[in-house]
Amino acid sequence: MTWRETLTRLRADRDRLRALVDGEPGGDPGALWSSPSFQCVVLHRLSQLSFVNGHRLVGRLFWHLNLLLTGADISMMSDFGPGLVVRVPAAINVFCRAGRNCTLHGTSVIGGGTSRRDDIGSGPGLPVLGDGVEVEWGAIVLGPITVGDRARIGAGSVVSRDVPEGADIPPGARHTLRNA
Repeated sequence: MTWRETLTRLRADRDRLRALVDGEPGGDPGALWSSPSFQCVVLHRLSQLSFVNGHRLVGRLFWHLNLLLTGADISMMSDFGPGLVVRVPAAINVFCRAGRNCTLHGTSVIGGGTSRRDDIGSGPGLPVLGDGVEVEWGAIVLGPITVGDRARIGAGSVVSRDVPEGADIPPGARHTLRNA
């Protein structure tokens, strides 16, 4: 990962967040730098850039700043395509790989936490999210699973098996292996 690629991703992140804020009542797209949503994404991008380029201590410093300032715990090893939006960074815990235009809401958890240790592309036991995935409030996505493009994981849902492209997991659903 290069500085240029990181800046390109940050511009896409900024533009996507600006488009979302612009449509909200009272939204001020000029105030993005003071927004915890944008601060969270900037700190994650700097953390990942540092980590990938061998500056692990600097990466850890940015990760720690993100945790302290915004409440977001996004692993340095997590890789998101351009257009990442974290609507409310408070209490999110993320360790995965995701495509373009991913949207995360507060208190969501994405990562390992199962006994399955398969590596499907983001690390042993970790999920891969496609393009345009939205993970709503309090949703939990665990294990080596794939969440297809444009899928929406409803608020409070627990997902531990693959989610097909375009799926809409309803709020509070249990989409787990035990349901299979």
